[in-house]
Amino acid sequence: MSVIENEKVMGDENATENTGRKRFREDIKKLLVIVLFLALLVWQFSAMELFFKKSITDFETDIILKNIALFGVVNVILTALFHRMKPAFLITYVLTLIIGVANYFVISFRGYGIVFMDIYAIKTATTVAGGYKYGVDIYFIAGVISCIAGIAVCLAMPGKTRKYINLRDICGSVIALLSVSVFIVWINTSSAFFNNVSSLSWDHSIGISDYGYILYFVANAGEAGVDEPEGYSVEKVDAILSQYDEKEADSVESHKKTPNIIMIMNESFSDLRVLGDYKTNREVMPFFDSLKKNVVKGYVESSVYGGYTANSEFEFLTGCTKAFLPGNPYLQYMDDYLPSVISNIKEQGGYGKAVAIHPYNPSGYNRNRVYPLLSFDKFLSIDDFKNPILVRDYISDKSDYEKIIEQYEKKDKDSSLCLFNVTMQNHNPYDNTSYKFKEPVDITDFQTSSQVSQYLSLIKMSDDALKELVCYFKKVNEPTIIVLFGDHQPHLPDSFYQELFGKTPLQFDQNDIMKKYLVPFVIWANYDIGEEYIERTSINYLSSILLNKAGLKMSNYNRYLLDLYKDIPSISATGFYDKSGKLHKISETSGKYAKKLREYEMIQYNYIFDKDNRLDKYY
Repeated sequence: MSVIENEKVMGDENATENTGRKRFREDIKKLLVIVLFLALLVWQFSAMELFFKKSITDFETDIILKNIALFGVVNVILTALFHRMKPAFLITYVLTLIIGVANYFVISFRGYGIVFMDIYAIKTATTVAGGYKYGVDIYFIAGVISCIAGIAVCLAMPGKTRKYINLRDICGSVIALLSVSVFIVWINTSSAFFNNVSSLSWDHSIGISDYGYILYFVANAGEAGVDEPEGYSVEKVDAILSQYDEKEADSVESHKKTPNIIMIMNESFSDLRVLGDYKTNREVMPFFDSLKKNVVKGYVESSVYGGYTANSEFEFLTGCTKAFLPGNPYLQYMDDYLPSVISNIKEQGGYGKAVAIHPYNPSGYNRNRVYPLLSFDKFLSIDDFKNPILVRDYISDKSDYEKIIEQYEKKDKDSSLCLFNVTMQNHNPYDNTSYKFKEPVDITDFQTSSQVSQYLSLIKMSDDALKELVCYFKKVNEPTIIVLFGDHQPHLPDSFYQELFGKTPLQFDQNDIMKKYLVPFVIWANYDIGEEYIERTSINYLSSILLNKAGLKMSNYNRYLLDLYKDIPSISATGFYDKSGKLHKISETSGKYAKKLREYEMIQYNYIFDKDNRLDKYY
């Protein structure tokens, strides 16, 4: 072989070797990019969970992978759009920081993080949130530092050397977007990925803690809509409700004059004794406890805890249950007239204008738009209170109830009062150190947070205000009936529940959890309605029970609810109890109660959603 030929061969071998090394380096570079991409996803998930006081090691492997996959979907889409990881991860790390910080502060006053349905209540939430005092702890600091460090890593990434538009990157982006699309379709059509995550919506704090924030948030977003129930038809609803046509003998009214109806949903009014035994330096609800004559009282199940007042309000006014209704009806579903207990009362004859009172911003939960749709004629809000007594930063129950009396005294003497009141005094937070209670209530048998004492002191003030209201109407000559109930229990520090249960809320089983949804109610009249104690019912039944005790005519729907109440005395978003006191899941598909649940769901669907075919004559 000649020298020239030898050199050519050696040159070819060197070229081949260089090409191989270059390919090897390219392969290593691609592998490192993939590793960095995955590492940043794990980092993001870990950073987010710090704001929830959780470590990545607290989760099962499959839960970690599912959360990372959801972070990955967003980052893959952004990377495909930018053809670069750097801007994609910069955006998502900033979003992780913002979402994490927002959740941390929401948890501090409500007890659980932001869920999908909160999107519909942003205006209300931001208004209320302004009254809170906030602090930070080591988890918050760690979460912020972790996100900032992630942002710094992204900033340190090298910039793109190729042009933005080139065939190779476009092809890669198309493949990535197609892959993500297939994944999104799969998780929306298969139950495997979420695996009943959203069924834990009865307690968002446990759901977020067990499944991770992003996985739980997305799972519950999938529950936001309301589908037509399986087997639904207008004919089936008609067949059910037509059985409750009023008989002639049932139409006799109990009074020559229709009674004044005063309905009060008291903010965060609850009896914490349902959670366990504790001693205080003074009685918390002495007047409420003393009510015995012409009284129906007991406990109702709320579908919410620590917030979402308007959901309890909706259940009471409509007789619907949140068991079949995700989200917030006032914000999502109320866009037209809906029959209610208010329209029912007004149709009795003898009632003047129906009044709603809420001593706070009228736009909260869209009440100023929703109340007319529920047949209210007048809405009094914070603007209608002149020089009220304030407790902390809210109008007191005392001033609130004085407004009720004022409306009674202003009404036409030939008409009866129909009034619904949502109070504000007891709204959280309970860490206002500047307000001094005249009769503070303290727990005496164990140490607890000052927030608990403040809350109990507020309930004592509510009890005092109720006494003044009842004593006033005891003296009036017109028949008057008052119903008062709490919308939900307050969110209190974990240390309080630790003392009562011997474990924190995150360790509760569902029987423990159910105790956090019980709130007291009382129906009192200044005339004979008998006496009854109801150990447990739910808010959706309460207005029908009220109409029955008031001796007013009821719709077929009301009579249906009272009939259902005999077999399923309590039903809420958290579960239902049968007449023997056994707790069941709403998802129950077999057994003697499943059919009744499906019938109720169909009736509720016709009532709220099937507007073109709604059987108004029954509601």
